[in-house]
Formats: sequence, C-alpha cells, structure tokens
Amino acid sequence: MSTTPPPPEPYQQPVTRGDAYGADAYGTTPAGQPAPAAPAYVAPASGKPKGSRRLGLIAFVVSLIGVVGGSIIAFIAGTQSASLAPYADAGQQIDPNTLPPDVQQATVLFGLLSVVAFAVYGILGLWGFIQGIVAAIKNRGRGWAIGAIALSVLGGIVVGSALAAGAAVGVTSGM
Repeated sequence: MSTTPPPPEPYQQPVTRGDAYGADAYGTTPAGQPAPAAPAYVAPASGKPKGSRRLGLIAFVVSLIGVVGGSIIAFIAGTQSASLAPYADAGQQIDPNTLPPDVQQATVLFGLLSVVAFAVYGILGLWGFIQGIVAAIKNRGRGWAIGAIALSVLGGIVVGSALAAGAAVGVTSGM
C-alpha cells in the first residue's frame, strides 16, 4: 500500500513591478493616476579612492637598483676571473695550492664578488617583485608594478650576462 504525499502548499505569487508600487497590472494606482517609475540605477561609488602611484614606482626603482647594482658588481667579478685563464686547461681542474698568491687573492675576490652580486640582485629583486605584486593588486601604480615584476624576473639573465661579459673583457684585456 502506497501513500502519496500531500499536495504542496500554495505559494505566494510573485509581485509584479506595478504591484510593488501600489498599482495594478496596467500601471495605474487605485486613484487612477499613473504609478511612479522605478528608481534609476545608480552605480555604487567606490569605497576607497585610488591610491598614489608611489608604491609601484618604489617597487620599480628597487628592482632597477637591484639589477643595475648586481650587474655592475658581477661585471667587476667577471674581470677578476680573467687572472685564472692562463691556469685553466681544457677539461682539467685548477689546484688552488699551486696558484701564485696574487692569483689566489683574485680567485677569492672573484668568488666573493660573484656571491655579493647575486645577493644584491636577489634581495632587491625579491623586494621589488613582492612590492610590485602588492602594488598591482591594489592598483597603486599598476604600470610601474608590472615593470618591476618583469624586471625582477628577467634581471637574473642580465646579472649573469654581466658576469660573462666581465670575464670576456678581462680575458681579452689580459688582466
């Protein structure tokens, strides 16, 4: 034996626009006058005013300083590596104990400057990258922020190329 569920309760009919303003379906009020028009759409005003472009600009400048500063230091480090060229044979490692003292100092300086170059780029580039993302999201200098992000991401190529260029200049000049 099966029972059927009771029929659903009657639901309330949707209110038409005319009914919402006290008018009938023909747009007239009970007094016979036309119903008032619906209010016009007004776009909401933005809650916060647009911020200054300073945040994006600072991110770009920090990224630029990181890339340029890192590139200059990397170029100098590359020129220091040129003193190792006469001792480097193809496929053989250099024994640091057999190098003259001045070449050992140049080697240490090359290593130290290389680390400093990429550290300067890394720290300032990361700062500019993160601040650029924040500025782009908050629309506070979005153009500068996108430039800072791109410069931070591609700056490693520039710093590495500066290191290679410094080594090439150092070898050709015979430092």
